[in-house]
Amino acid sequence: MSAAVFLAVLALLAALAPGVASAQPSYEPPVWKPAPGQNVTTVRWGPMTIPAAPSMEDPMASAAMPDHGAMPAGELDNQIALDGGCNPLLSTWGPVSPYKVSCIPMSIPKPCDDCYITGILPDLVKKGTDTSVNMNNGGMLHHVVLMNLNRQDATCPAWGGFKPINWLGLLNGGNERFFAAGNERTIAQLNTAGTYGYRVNKGDRWGLIYHLMNYTQQPMDVEFKFTFTWVRKATPVDPVWLDIDQCSDSEKKIPAGYSDLEWSTPVLRGGTLVGVGGHAHDHSIAVSLENVTKKKFSCVSVAGYAPGSTSAPSGPGPGTPGHPVKANTVTTDGHPGTSLDAYMGSVSDFSPCTPMDQWDVGDTARIHATYYHPTGVDDAMGIMVAYLKR
Repeated sequence: MSAAVFLAVLALLAALAPGVASAQPSYEPPVWKPAPGQNVTTVRWGPMTIPAAPSMEDPMASAAMPDHGAMPAGELDNQIALDGGCNPLLSTWGPVSPYKVSCIPMSIPKPCDDCYITGILPDLVKKGTDTSVNMNNGGMLHHVVLMNLNRQDATCPAWGGFKPINWLGLLNGGNERFFAAGNERTIAQLNTAGTYGYRVNKGDRWGLIYHLMNYTQQPMDVEFKFTFTWVRKATPVDPVWLDIDQCSDSEKKIPAGYSDLEWSTPVLRGGTLVGVGGHAHDHSIAVSLENVTKKKFSCVSVAGYAPGSTSAPSGPGPGTPGHPVKANTVTTDGHPGTSLDAYMGSVSDFSPCTPMDQWDVGDTARIHATYYHPTGVDDAMGIMVAYLKR
């Protein structure tokens, strides 16, 4: 995803004054700082080998040109890893097959059982090390999605349609997407005091969907390194996945210039919106969450880029509510495992939101992903994960 997500101590203004085209205020990403008294556990998943990038002379090189960067890349594209093994029908049955997904069995240990996750620090590292894999050493965490295979997804349940995420839930018993990260590795902190948390039951099985990229001429051995904060008692929250290409591969075509991708859905689970985070790609301005019924933007998750980045939006947004004029310029990165320089100008942050807004069953939720792209691409993303306290 460059993913995602989320949920830290700083909130954006819910909306800008109508018609006012002002720049974003100065902004620096929140840092990873577990609160005293919370448990901290690091787990590793993998390893995976990302294939080498084809050489520029290879006829297949043009087919491997990604939307991030101008060089061909080797890829593990939307690979699925499931704890406990894969259903052989997953890559051949129904609407899943056109996406050419592959599934591998993988041990995916959880940080705890009978607990509540309060924070997540995602990373992709070189196998057996703590060295982050990023643009500066030829790799990229395009996106990774964490799923609970014992629960149904709020917006893409198994019985809810005929798209890949629906089928994934049908074939594996569950598909609840509860966290995601892109290469920006936004830190998730539901609540620094541990008041809110995502429930993990003993016996829950987890799965991953990931897209990893390698710009070097050698295969790259990598693994996920995720650090979690957790407590034994907390107020439970439900994850709600919102996506411009809901239940599918999360990618849509955008033209050159300004664009606003949208997707709407009725709210099926009411509650208090305690945290939201966004993910999109280079040249994105923001990902926003609107309650159409209440005529309010609950979150405007703004992209962050290093000063002078050529991957930043190439023009302005309209400056209307939920649609900022500019992305943020950042000079630091809150992730302890990497530095701002490691992104080499690629998007490095999406600001999180803690709106505490009430959402009611029957409200209409709408996600907006705004870009100003110099050329247009076929695979732009716009994703949000929201956490609701019932």
